[in-house]
Amino acid sequence: SMNEVKYMMVTLRHVLVFCVLLSFSVIADNATFITIGWIETVLLLPEGFTVKAKIDTGADNSSLDVKKWDSFQRDGMEWVRFIILNNKKDQLILERPLERFALIKRKKSEPLKRPVVKMLLCIGQQQFYAPVNLAKRESFQYRMLIGRSSLIQRFVVDSSVKLTITPECTL
Repeated sequence: SMNEVKYMMVTLRHVLVFCVLLSFSVIADNATFITIGWIETVLLLPEGFTVKAKIDTGADNSSLDVKKWDSFQRDGMEWVRFIILNNKKDQLILERPLERFALIKRKKSEPLKRPVVKMLLCIGQQQFYAPVNLAKRESFQYRMLIGRSSLIQRFVVDSSVKLTITPECTL
């Protein structure tokens, strides 16, 4: 009947308006993300130590190259002391509470057990805490890998560019 057609037209119009509003909302949300390249400089806080990091959307979590690490007790909690280098081979000893151990699966070998610590990172003007597993990455060109869990709701990655943003955070 004619009333059913009018009802369908009104309903269709409501659906179209909803879709248009939803698309504006998605565009507005994406506009708040910062676009970064596939390699960026990351500032480790509070130490103020910079490292070049590969931005890796294929990795779940972030990792940092350590020369050596050992655990110790402080105030009844397990902590980790580790030595890191930047690309200029400057060395720094850091200490952080141990969050957990991650088991890293490997093809044709036993899983690796790596300590995970929470670190305060700065990329551009974004300052955030991220779980970082401590790894021996000396065979890799970049001392740090920033994984997907640190990128979500913060950054969009443009794989055609690198070193697009300078860390500008202060503690």
